[in-house]
Amino acid sequence: MKKFAVIPLVIAGFLLSGCNSEPSEQDIYTAMNKVVAQTNAFMKSMAGNAVTPDMLRTLKSVKKHDCEKLSDKSYKCNVTAVADNEKRTAAVVLVMTDEGWQVVDK
Repeated sequence: MKKFAVIPLVIAGFLLSGCNSEPSEQDIYTAMNKVVAQTNAFMKSMAGNAVTPDMLRTLKSVKKHDCEKLSDKSYKCNVTAVADNEKRTAAVVLVMTDEGWQVVDK
């Protein structure tokens, strides 16, 4: 009988964990990496063969510190990002879209 009592608790735990829609560290990394890829593609389209690989950016890591809910589908997150050999801490605003989390201008 005790086994059956635990099942609803486990299911409720999974359902409640889905209610927290704050972006994860991986979500933020993926969204920021899309911006880096778009920037690199823009540089290649503008400069063509003049762009060398060392001119392009590579996002190495993102560390999420905290997030503040701005609306139902947007958060302002404080992160530390390492791109190439530069480490910077900044706030990024992310919005949930049909394609996943997207970084937007403030």
